[in-house]
Formats: sequence, C-alpha cells, structure tokens
Amino acid sequence: MGRTCLFLICLIFIPHLSVFSQEQNLAWMIAGQHRLAKENINNFSKMDYGAAAQNWGVCAGHDGMMYFANNNGLLEFDGTSWRLHRLPNETILRAVLAVNDSIIYTSGYREMGVWKRQPSGELIYHSLNSLAEQYFSKNEEFWNISSDNNRIYFHSFNRILLYQNDTVTSVSLPGFTNVMHKVRDQILLGVRDRGIYLLSGVKVTPLAIDPFFQGKIIRFILPYSKGQLLIGTASNGIVLWDGQKLTQWKPDWTPYFRENELNRAYFMPNGNLVIGTIIDGIVVFDRSENLIQKYNHANGLQNNTVLGIAGDQFNNIWLALDHGIDFIGNRHSNGVLIENIPNIGAVYSAAIFQNHIYLGTNQGLFSKDLSEPEASYVFVPNTQSQIWELRVINNQLVVGHNEGTIVVDNGKARFISRNSGGFAIREDIKRREHYIQSTYNNLISYREVDGHLQMDNIIQGFADLIRYIEIDHLGNIWASHMHRGIYKLRLNDKRDRVIDEKYFGESSVFGKEHSLNVFKVEDRIVFTTKEKLFTYDDLNDTIIPYTYLNEHLGDYRKAHKIVKAPDHHYWFISSQKIGLFYITMNQVHLIKSYPTSYFKQNPLFDDFENILPVTADKGILCLENGIAWLNASEDDTLQTISNFAPKLRELQLINRRNEAISKVPVAHALEMSYSHNSIEVRYSFPHYSAEPVFYQAFLRGIDQKWSEKSESSVFRFDRLPAGTYQLQVKATDLWNNDSRINSLTLKVQEPWYSNTLAKIGYFIILVVISILFQAWGVRRTRKKQRIHIEKRERELILLRNKNLRTEVEHKSKELANSTMSMIKKNEFLLDLKQLLTRQKEQLGTRYPDKYFNDIVKKIDKNISSHDDWQIFETNFEQAHEQFLRKIKDDFPDLTAKDLRMCAYLRMNLSSKEIAPLLGITVRGVENHRYRLRKKMGLNHDDNLIDLILKY
Repeated sequence: MGRTCLFLICLIFIPHLSVFSQEQNLAWMIAGQHRLAKENINNFSKMDYGAAAQNWGVCAGHDGMMYFANNNGLLEFDGTSWRLHRLPNETILRAVLAVNDSIIYTSGYREMGVWKRQPSGELIYHSLNSLAEQYFSKNEEFWNISSDNNRIYFHSFNRILLYQNDTVTSVSLPGFTNVMHKVRDQILLGVRDRGIYLLSGVKVTPLAIDPFFQGKIIRFILPYSKGQLLIGTASNGIVLWDGQKLTQWKPDWTPYFRENELNRAYFMPNGNLVIGTIIDGIVVFDRSENLIQKYNHANGLQNNTVLGIAGDQFNNIWLALDHGIDFIGNRHSNGVLIENIPNIGAVYSAAIFQNHIYLGTNQGLFSKDLSEPEASYVFVPNTQSQIWELRVINNQLVVGHNEGTIVVDNGKARFISRNSGGFAIREDIKRREHYIQSTYNNLISYREVDGHLQMDNIIQGFADLIRYIEIDHLGNIWASHMHRGIYKLRLNDKRDRVIDEKYFGESSVFGKEHSLNVFKVEDRIVFTTKEKLFTYDDLNDTIIPYTYLNEHLGDYRKAHKIVKAPDHHYWFISSQKIGLFYITMNQVHLIKSYPTSYFKQNPLFDDFENILPVTADKGILCLENGIAWLNASEDDTLQTISNFAPKLRELQLINRRNEAISKVPVAHALEMSYSHNSIEVRYSFPHYSAEPVFYQAFLRGIDQKWSEKSESSVFRFDRLPAGTYQLQVKATDLWNNDSRINSLTLKVQEPWYSNTLAKIGYFIILVVISILFQAWGVRRTRKKQRIHIEKRERELILLRNKNLRTEVEHKSKELANSTMSMIKKNEFLLDLKQLLTRQKEQLGTRYPDKYFNDIVKKIDKNISSHDDWQIFETNFEQAHEQFLRKIKDDFPDLTAKDLRMCAYLRMNLSSKEIAPLLGITVRGVENHRYRLRKKMGLNHDDNLIDLILKY
C-alpha cells in the first residue's frame, strides 16, 4: 500500500517524464523524501536557547508559546526569541504543564511551583513547597504534571501530590508508579508489575490489571480509537487495551521498540502518532498506522534520546532531547526540495540523461543514478575543470567545458572540440542537423553524422567572448558578450562566415554595455538588461522595448536570465526571485515565484544562475554545493501565515538618559508622559515552521513606509513628539506572504510647558515681561541721557585737563628756562666776584676797599635776589601745585632756604646746579642736604629725592 501511494505521488510530481520508468520515478521520490526529512528539522542547541543541554519535558501553551523543562529552569519560546526563567533555588526541572495562557506549573527535584504571567508579560514564580514539603522524601523528584479541572497532580515515583484550593494533599499509590497521563478527561497511572489505575481526587482504583504487566515498565498511556488505550512499555512494545484484554499493537514493530527502548509517545492534533525512543529518535505513524517518517541523528536530529514530545496547533513536532531541542515542521511541501551535495562546488548546469542526473560544476562533471537516491554523486573521468553548460541533443549529452566541448555516452566522456570555453549551443534553423556554439573566442559549427555530433568548422569573420546566442527566424545570430554588449551577426549562405556585424552597446537603445543578455520567448528574440526587456522588431530591423511583457511581468521585467520550459512555460531569474510563467501571445500568467533568499544556505551563483526544466512546471535549480528540485504545481502551504498576527510580548518605557525605567502592561493602547516618550517593543509570532519569519513596523504619523524586513522582533522609537500614533507590526515569510497586522495606539502627552496652565502662566509672564520691558526701556533711555551728559562732562574735563597739562608743560618749560637763566646769571656773578677777589689780593691797597666792597655787595645782592626767587616760586607753584605748602605742612621746621632747597631737588637739579642758585659752594649744598635729611627724620638708607618726588 505504501509503495502504491509513493508511486501515485511520483506520477503527480513528474507526469511528463517518459524517459523515466516507474521504478526510477519512485526512487527519485524516495530520494526527495530523504531530503525533505532533513530540511524540515530545525535544531536548537544550548547556544541557541541559552540554557543547559538536557531538556526533560515540553508543553505547548494555548497562546502558541512553547515551554521546556530544562536543567537550568523554565525555557520559554515565542517563535522569535528564547527566554530562560530560573527558579529561586536554581534546581533542575523535570516537568512542565501550561493550563492556560497565564498559568504554567513546573516541578523537579524537591520543587513544585506555578508561574503566573503579569500584565507586563513577565512570568513570576510562586513556589508551592511551603504547602508540600511535609510530604517530600529525601530525594523526591516530580516527573509528571496533570490537571483535572481545578485539580493539579504532581507525580513522583512513590507518591502523587494533589494541589487544590491552596492546599496540598498526598495520594497513596498501590505501587511504584512510572507514568501519569491524562486520557479522555481522566488521570491514568501506570503501576509497575500491576497495570493501569484510575486516579480521581485522592482515590486510586484499578482499571486495566493483567499478568502481562508483571515485570514491565509502562512508559506512556494514550487514548486510542473505539475507546481503547494505547500502552507503551520499555521493553515489550506497545499493547492495546479494549477494556477486556490486551493485544499487541503492530507486532512487526515490537522488536524495533524493544531494541530501541520506548520512552514517550504523543498524538498530534492531526491524528499522527509520534513515538520517541531512548536509542533511535522518533517514528511517526498516520491514522491508518502507516509509517510516515523516521527521524534520528542520521537524518537530522541532534540526539537520539527523546525525553519529551509535544505538538503545536500547526501539527509541528517539538522534541525535548537529552542534548538540545528539535523542531520538525509539518510542511507537506512548498514545491522545493533542496539536495545538499557537500564539496561538489558551484553547480552551473544540470541534465537528466540515460537514467542519470548530471551536474556541471566548477570542479568538473558529476553524475548519479536516479534509481539509487541514497547513492553519492561520482566524478565523470576526464571532465575536471569548469563546466559551463549541459545539453541533451538527441541521444547525446553535450558538455560545454573550459577546455572545449565533450560528449558523454554511457558514462564515458570524449572531446569533440578543443576550442576553449564551450558556452551556449543552439540548433541552426537554416540547416537541418546543424548546431552553432559560442566559446571564449569563436563561433563553432557542429553537425550530426549517424546520430553523433561532430565539429564541422569555425565560423570565420568574427571572434569574441560570447556567453549566450540565439538564432532568429531570419537566420541572424544574436550574441551577447560575456561582459559587454550585444552583437547581431549575419552569415553567408554556406553559414561558415560572418558577412555583417552590428554592435549594440552604450550608444544604442540599451543605453549601456553591461548586463545585456539574449534569449527567446515564443520564438521572439528578447534582451534582458536587469531593468526591463527589449525585443527585436524584424519589420523595422530595430530593437525596441518589449512593452507587452514589461507590463505583464511586473518586477520580473528586471530578470537577467530566461530559460524555456515545455508547453509555453518560461523560468525568469532575477537577483531577488525566480518565477515560472505561462506565456502566449495574448496571455502572461505567473504560476509560482520563489525568493532567492530561500536558498541562502546553498545560494545561487550570481549572474550564472541556471535551471533545468524537467517538465512544464518542474525543474532543477543549480546552487552552491547542491541543487533544488522545484515543483511549481504544488500549493504553498505556508500561506496560512496570513491568518495570524504578531503578538506584543513586552513594552518598555525609556527615559532621557536611555534607561529602561519600567515595563508596562501589554495592551492595545498606551498613554505616556512626554518625559518618557521613548519606547521599546518586542513581538512574537508563534506560527512555527522550518523557515524564518521577518518583521516589519510602520509608525503611522511618523513613518512614510514600512521598515525593511528584519529577523529581530524588537523595535525602538526615540523621543516621539506629542501626539497620537498607531504602531503597526506585521510578519512576513520568505515567500513575501504577510501576516495580519498588530496595532498599538500610542499617545504622547503634551509636555508640562504646553498645557493650559502653562499657557496662562506664559501669558502672565508675557505681561510682566512687557511691563518690565517698558520700565527697562524708560530706565535705558534715562541711562542713555545720563551717559550722554556724563560723556559730555568727561569730554569737557578731558579738554580742561588737556589744557591744564598743556599749561603745566608750558609753565614747566618757563620754570626750567627761568631756573637755567638764574643759574647762568649767578654763575657769572660768582665768577665775577672771584675775579674781583683775586684782583684785590693782587693789587692790595692800590684797589681801594671802598670800591671793592661796593661791587661785592652789589654782586651778592643780585645772587640772592628776592625778585628771582619770587619769579621762580611763582613758576614752580604753577608747575608743581601746592608742593611747597604740602611739604611745609608735613615738615613745619623747614626754613625758607630749606624750602628752596626742596624745590630745586624736586626739579631734579644736581648739587652743582643748586650751588649758584643758593650762592654757596657745592660742599655747602651737600651740607645743606644733610641738615635737610635730619629735619625730615630720614634714616641713612632712605633716599631724600624719592621722598620729595612723592609730593
């Protein structure tokens, strides 16, 4: 029966491949299923979830959250991020049960408790040990938790504790109890050596007692059809209890179950039965008891020891393993089966020939028998180096090789051309059984002789590096250069020489030289530019935009490669996506689109992407180190994403110092103060699949468009202005399917300086400021007037002072002049007196005393003239205001002669200059200065001149 089902699936997958026998199709599908088993699994290691490697239990919450009992505590997964909740005593957890969205019970080593979700989304732990510790043995461990209405049962091997109405009651057991399960609203116990018991409240009664259970360890109890119980044992397989007797379930599987030791089992929502073992992972059976799949370490599991099994609302399988957590996606198919081929290199081309699949890579040609899906690809001898293209022509596989062109037949490879770089080869429509090939340097002509392809000649008159060629209905060869431009080549009648060449590049309708390729769509020449398509208008012999296709292809007008498939189907390849279209002269229909990001683990090789069309809607996509089997006829089951919306898991307010000040209750609306107008939100999307989900946000009122796709579900908005906004968040998958939108209304309050009271205060302040400004203006005007008056007065004073200084300078000059005159006059008179004295001494009595004395008296009188002093004193007082009065006031004992001495010293006259003025000798001046120092009370070190200059 299983073989028949697989065969029917095979017929659906490849209905048009007449070259394959039924057995080969079946082998291909088995190989496809082998690959699917691997790619449906997501492995989460301890590095991913941030806790211990060992996990003992798993439970799906009603809200889509997944919970795991881990050695380090309670693990929570929301579809996007993991969170570990440690217990206060950091003990190990053995079991977890989510009874609703906000109540989760856990248990472990000497620990019972409940986690309660707060409005902010946080889980807070409440230990029940204070109620239950009186019943704990020294090493009590609780391995299972079950609920029955408002009764919660915690199971250890020796006892069961019932938690109800904030009290804990111990339940006596009839023996060593291995397992406790809830089955059809009843709590059933598996007791070693005895059988199955029913637990109701604190009462335990027998339900299925049989000698079979003697020496047996019961691992699980599940409900089965027609009211039966499915009972798994550790070493004797699985039995059915119908209320009267036990029968073996799938006896042919009993040796397997015994050998690999059953441990857990779980019925999925879709009716599939998942059975976990200690040694060999899990096996999955459908409702009809047929094996669907086996998962173990060999085909994707991290570990073969299964300690817990659960299913979510999407029929995905979650496994708590002895080492890690595994997710098995319930994806029938999205039309993509990826076959990883390690160390094969970049695959440039593929072909199916003689019941083998051939892959041309940068390392050479590899092949595998399609009837042996488990076999490895083997290298075809003599094909090492770069392979560019594989093409089946009649009964030959033609290989475009770096060193020439190879033909493969029955696994043997031989060169038919040594012209380097065999690229595209196309049938020459002007000559039957002839082909033209582009290479690194030349165009090569081939012909078929007795069913075998042979090189005919090199086409003369043209040489260049040509990647793609197409031949139109007129026989023109359209050649696209490897790096730049398009050539139109016209051949002679013998088709062995180019007689006309035309180049289309930057100066042509394309407007550029790079990224230009040529292909055929419905027998029309089509040019790709990565921007839009062009076509050859043969009526006007010109190239024009291909408006019809550009309008109907959408973004695929930017494709850079087109691959023809049977029955008017065409694959379009762009940098962002791959699409299969059905195209006729009056219809363009997109059948299916594949995002290139889907293949990020085995990416496409940029600008050398390729697809082998197998049928109209199926093909093989070339990848790095692998291939992808594409089936565009299969519906995309992931579109169910559109039925769900992301959930707001956490919302934090952030202050101006970039500190998270508080977590607020998760709701649909939030009002925040202006001082806390930055927020950070975290979303979850528990729509589990084996493929990644991306998030986009749009803050209506701020943003102009949706944000870029991000794997992070955390969004932050800083310093929002006052106002009302709507935050919208959606999830999207690789196929660009969008989820529903989660909306959150945000209202940022006006800042305190913008409310009504503040505005009234601003008005009052404005009035006060106006009054103060007016008063300030008056004061300022007065001040200006005062400053102006003071300025005028200062100017007058400055002018007066200037005049005074001028006058003083003038008086000082007059004083100096008069003083010098007095000095000169007195010096003359003294000299004259000395002359007379010498003459008197010489003449004696001959010069009468009377005359001598008269003259001397006159001279002395003129030397000490009172009029000279009056003039000097007047000029001195004008030059040095009140000097004599001040010094007289300070030193009243000074005589008139002392004052004259001070005046002369004030003028900084030397002793020699002062002597004539006083009519004494220089020695007399020095003596006078000495007496003056004594009268002024100066010490020996004091300077007389410095003292006088201070006045």
